[in-house]
Amino acid sequence: MLFKLIVVGAVLYGLYRLAGGTLLPKKPKNQPEETNDDGDTLVECKTCGTYVVKKEALFYKGEWYCSRECLP
Repeated sequence: MLFKLIVVGAVLYGLYRLAGGTLLPKKPKNQPEETNDDGDTLVECKTCGTYVVKKEALFYKGEWYCSRECLP
């Protein structure tokens, strides 16, 4: 009985690691960021290349955009 629990646990752990190993979604890896003197984070718009404060930017499908007009 104990052996079966260990095997099932090992299989579930293997599937968990194979699926990415996290319970929460990860932050995008290639998220361009720069910081200015005020400490506000700047991100680059995927469409037009403009840098905008992260608080004002739009995040859509893993990419940053400066406005609704630049959204795909």
